[in-house]
Amino acid sequence: MKQSMITFMLCLVGIFAFAQGSIKGIITDADGEGVIGATVFLQGTTIGTVTDYDGSFEITSVKDGDYTLVASYVGYTDLTKEVSVSGGETDMGTLAMEMSSIGLTEVSVLASSAVDRKTPVAVSTIKSTEIEAKLGNQEFPEILKNTPSVYATKTGGGFGDSRINVRGFTQENVTLMINGISVSGMEDNKIYWSNWAGLGDVTRQIQVQRGLGASKMAITSVGGTINIVTKTTDIEKGGSISQAIGNDGYMKTGVTLSTGRTEKGWAFTFSGSRTTGDGYIDNTYIDAWSYFVSIAKEIGDNQQLSFTALGAPQRHGQRSFNHRIGRDFGQYGIRYNDDWGKKNGEDFGWRENFYHKPQMALNHYWDINEKTFLATSAYVSFGNGGGTGDIGATREFFHPKDYQGNQPFDAFVNYNSGNENAIGLDPVPAYNVVFAEDPTDTVSVQLASKGGGGIIKRASMNEHNWYGVLSTVNHDLTDELRLTGGIDFRFYRGSHYRKTIDLLGADYWFDTDNINNRNDWVDFNGNGIQDDGEMGNLVRPTNDADRLWGSVDRDDQIDYSNDEQINWYGTFASLEYSKEKLSAFLSGSVSMTTMKRFENFGETSANRESELVSFIGYNARAGANYNIDEHHNVFANVGYLARAPYFDVVFPRFNNTDINRDAVNEKVLAFELGYGYRSRKFNANVNLYRTQWSDKTDASSFEDPTTEDIYFANILGIDAIHQGIELDFNYRPISRIGFTGFASFGDWQWANNTSAVVTNEDQDVIGEVNLFLDGLKVGDAAQTTIGLGTDVNLLPGLNVDFNWNHFGNLYTAYDITDRTEEGANDIQPMKLENYNLFDAGLSFAFKIGEMDASTRLNINNIFDNIYIAEAQDNSDGVALERGSAAWNNALQDTRGWYGFGRTWNLAFKLRF
Repeated sequence: MKQSMITFMLCLVGIFAFAQGSIKGIITDADGEGVIGATVFLQGTTIGTVTDYDGSFEITSVKDGDYTLVASYVGYTDLTKEVSVSGGETDMGTLAMEMSSIGLTEVSVLASSAVDRKTPVAVSTIKSTEIEAKLGNQEFPEILKNTPSVYATKTGGGFGDSRINVRGFTQENVTLMINGISVSGMEDNKIYWSNWAGLGDVTRQIQVQRGLGASKMAITSVGGTINIVTKTTDIEKGGSISQAIGNDGYMKTGVTLSTGRTEKGWAFTFSGSRTTGDGYIDNTYIDAWSYFVSIAKEIGDNQQLSFTALGAPQRHGQRSFNHRIGRDFGQYGIRYNDDWGKKNGEDFGWRENFYHKPQMALNHYWDINEKTFLATSAYVSFGNGGGTGDIGATREFFHPKDYQGNQPFDAFVNYNSGNENAIGLDPVPAYNVVFAEDPTDTVSVQLASKGGGGIIKRASMNEHNWYGVLSTVNHDLTDELRLTGGIDFRFYRGSHYRKTIDLLGADYWFDTDNINNRNDWVDFNGNGIQDDGEMGNLVRPTNDADRLWGSVDRDDQIDYSNDEQINWYGTFASLEYSKEKLSAFLSGSVSMTTMKRFENFGETSANRESELVSFIGYNARAGANYNIDEHHNVFANVGYLARAPYFDVVFPRFNNTDINRDAVNEKVLAFELGYGYRSRKFNANVNLYRTQWSDKTDASSFEDPTTEDIYFANILGIDAIHQGIELDFNYRPISRIGFTGFASFGDWQWANNTSAVVTNEDQDVIGEVNLFLDGLKVGDAAQTTIGLGTDVNLLPGLNVDFNWNHFGNLYTAYDITDRTEEGANDIQPMKLENYNLFDAGLSFAFKIGEMDASTRLNINNIFDNIYIAEAQDNSDGVALERGSAAWNNALQDTRGWYGFGRTWNLAFKLRF
């Protein structure tokens, strides 16, 4: 009996084993690149897996029978294949997924997207799935913190006020591109993330191309290029709704609608969102919208026309000035903001930012023939908005605080109104004024001015019109050689001025800065005689409930008013070779930048325009990648860049005549070596880089504390070396568990001593000051960053992930013009404490009827770690050992920012 039972069981095992099999294959995109992390499952079952790093998959323990295999990935149309299993292994070979958007491949041509194991540059790519899952209520640059040599902080903590450094270079030396179009500032190449606050909702991928990057255009980036490719127009009809909540009243609602491709070849997609919240920092409220519109039309079999518009009108509270690390934050906590208080019982702050910068592009894609492809984008952007602050004086002392460390705005109102106030300021007296419209009538009014007392809230406006065209043509000379060429033209006109926002109890603001509008008289001396300094412009109050949005006439502008015109004419070409194991490129570009300044206040109309200043810039690059075998590859690249100095360096004194004629092109010589390893389970990259930056120009002004005279320093010929090593890897031992990691070790320092020519306000040369910089560490970014992460698929649809980030060798920022004593370069700036952050997330995907739904919980800085993210040097020329009593004492008055403590967000999304 026992033997019979054993025989029976063995038969069952044999039958069971025979009746089960496995299914394997490779999921790729249309270009043959493996799709990583795609979900592959058998329809109507709970059996499935995700693709490995080469796109391969294997589903085991499949019973005999007929199935429908489904492959799904964001940005691609679901792929379905019928498959029969009858014991053993069923190999489905290579299965190609089609993109779910019209024109996404074509956009990648304009965007110069790097291709793995082909494009010889150091690159990290963040897919839309990771962006959607992990961004939450973080700042957009923070999603990039898990890439080598990237340091991102929230600065003052306002919505969209974050910044990013790449390889130690500030945002002015990093270019932000959206669909191949540079959106960094034309004046200074700065990135204003609040202008693109809703971009995460419509981003397909972000590529951080470190170094000179793969862009063929004549861009000015030194540290790297952040290349964002947005979604285009969806092929399939459908949409989604989403809702998110988070700490400090954060709330975001989003919707996406797509018509899909119609029978006549049209398609329309809209995405929009609304974001509100109180902000983690005191009085940094959020009031933001975002929108994305895309319309596409197929013209025959070989042409596509698409129109896209995106923008993010927003208004948010700010904390704009660095606070004292020990004394301010130590007394009031890390959320402290001294720019706000109460006015008539309502929250009121000096500092707000408001801006709307819609960008619209008309794109044309044309397959001229099987060898030639033309992509052209004509675009326009209109910017309107600015930032608020204070202007005036409180006579006895500047900005007194109440016992809670807040601004006493009710007291300021009483002070401006000529009344007694709670902070003991002598009230601003009433003055007799005569308006230009009625020179015979004298009126007594309360006014605020720079010299006569009073303080008001003003806005610094930045308005611009920006037009451009980017066109790229690819022509295959042979099967191995591709010639690419194109143009990049940009035309920019910007306006800068200030306007009044709230007079805080005063009747008028008196302004004397516009020499063309000094028609009103204020009798400051009370002698009935028009004395010097008493003629100006009395700016009238407004009846508008909100003075933030909208332009004002020249007569209502205050303090300063000027325009600039910057035009950019660029052309580029590259030759690419690709055959079997070797790919290489040679590229070059030439650009001409022209600049002209228009002074509206300090010059008469006859002298309003400056002369036209122009610079010729260029770059040349070459690189090669060699795939040793299916696992190993090596690459190298070298590049030389000569870029024009920025506008404020050419016009450093904010007038038309004092042009910095010593400004020359800055030069950059960069080298990179890289190694990559690819397998089904494990990928890794190692990069070595060295960037030599020469002839950097800077211009600054300072005040003599004894005489109060203003002086200007023109600094020429600054050199720096940024070099280091970068590593990153990802490992998925089984389909349900993955690991990622990276490390970067930088050595960034100034490389020479130089000098500055000092002049006074009359342009007289006062002398030359030596600056001792050689060997000083570059501050304001962590030179060592390390990160590890893991993601685990606990159950079908249920995933959890963890990330750890370490930031070290973080030196404080400092003004190089302070290093004037010989030997000053032997004393490094203060080094801040290293810090670690831990983040976690939980995702769950499920069905509601026939619709896909998902939820996501993010917790950032799980352990509520308190850390200093950035600070200004306060060593006062003395070497301070980190952690010493002297270092701790200096830290008390060091100005800077703490990072955020623990934050969280919870999101729900329903797709239909």
